[in-house]
Amino acid sequence: MQPASRASGAWNWLVVATCTVASLVAGYVVLVEAPPPRTLVIAAGSKDGAYHRFAVRYAELLKQDGIAATVRVTKGSVENVQLLLDEDSDVYLAFVQSGIADPAKCGKLQALCSLYREPLWIFYRGEKQLDRISQLKAKRIAIGPDGSGTRAITLQLLQANEMNEQNVELLPLSGGEAAEALERGEIEAAFFVASIEALYIQRLIKDPEIHLMELTQTEAYLRRFRFLSTVTVHAGLLDLQNNLPASDTVLLAPAATLVAHESLHPALIPLILKAASKVHRTGDLLTDSGEFPTAAYTDLPVSEEAEHYFRYGPPVLQRFLPFWLASLIDRTKLMIIPLLVLLMPLFRVTPPLVRWRHRRKIYLWYVTLREIDQRAIHGMSTVDAQKSLDGLKVLEQQIAGVGVPLSYMEEYYNLRLHLHLVRSRVELLALQH
Repeated sequence: MQPASRASGAWNWLVVATCTVASLVAGYVVLVEAPPPRTLVIAAGSKDGAYHRFAVRYAELLKQDGIAATVRVTKGSVENVQLLLDEDSDVYLAFVQSGIADPAKCGKLQALCSLYREPLWIFYRGEKQLDRISQLKAKRIAIGPDGSGTRAITLQLLQANEMNEQNVELLPLSGGEAAEALERGEIEAAFFVASIEALYIQRLIKDPEIHLMELTQTEAYLRRFRFLSTVTVHAGLLDLQNNLPASDTVLLAPAATLVAHESLHPALIPLILKAASKVHRTGDLLTDSGEFPTAAYTDLPVSEEAEHYFRYGPPVLQRFLPFWLASLIDRTKLMIIPLLVLLMPLFRVTPPLVRWRHRRKIYLWYVTLREIDQRAIHGMSTVDAQKSLDGLKVLEQQIAGVGVPLSYMEEYYNLRLHLHLVRSRVELLALQH
């Protein structure tokens, strides 16, 4: 009886397991969000800019976690924001200079972090020292190409000084082009929002005919443009041997930020921020180690996932497991409570169901046994008695082969005892006739 009993028990639990798996599948479909995509397009900037250089490093780090990131060459921050807002675009992450994205018009965008300060470099030619933007009236100025962050912030500063195309000549030259034009004397001033490591910045600071403007109205700009901060380029920082700049120079500085569309899969955000931390945590000549990336210095609302990352660090599972496995477990944990609620009635009804199935095997034979016993009580012929004895013999063989757990042996042997009692009565009737 033990093999049959085990088979019966296995069948009961197979039913429970099937219901459990069905519940898991239904819960997964209903409650669990889609898995993160394996591809990501990052809008950067021009190939000679810092955004593009950093984006390439991000792509290399993301590839280690199975994310194939493509770096999209663009004109700059303005175009990057437009790509993020375009419903037909495949761009979900972009480098954006602070002050470019208007929160009122970019409700579907969210900031992930700021990466570093981007100094606003204003270089000019001439012997006369200049310290105010308004002194550049009637001059030829490079302000960056359409779609660039440099152009966007420069136009805001020029407008604040009542300067426009009517009283100044504005040229849409990119960083490298503007530097070369300034060196050749084709323009008289140029605005750059660029990293201190940019080669053309290093080149311009060493040119004796070109000067770096330090604004005397810095505090006024900070009050008017809240997305700006200041950064100090210390004496000799760019060239120790020649002591360039010759003295500490305070520059206005927006921040380079990572901006994402709200539909970017949340599981990718910690992965992106981990890459950003590896790239930027060491700082640079203008930034202390560990200062960036940070949730500060952003002009768009910071995503909840990014805030959680900066408060508590990477998700616990991603610290010890591969990204895709950690993501799967993290997404399915939402199923646990609903699944327990769903399975509690199932597990509660399982023991009574098991007991009923085992007792049913025994009680079914009691139906046949009772019918024979009732006919014996009211009398039966020799032929009927013999047929009943044959039926009882078959019944006894069936009972002997059934599998019943030890906990139900009392009912099992009671059945066999009652069968023996009925058979004795029928045998007595058969002998009497």
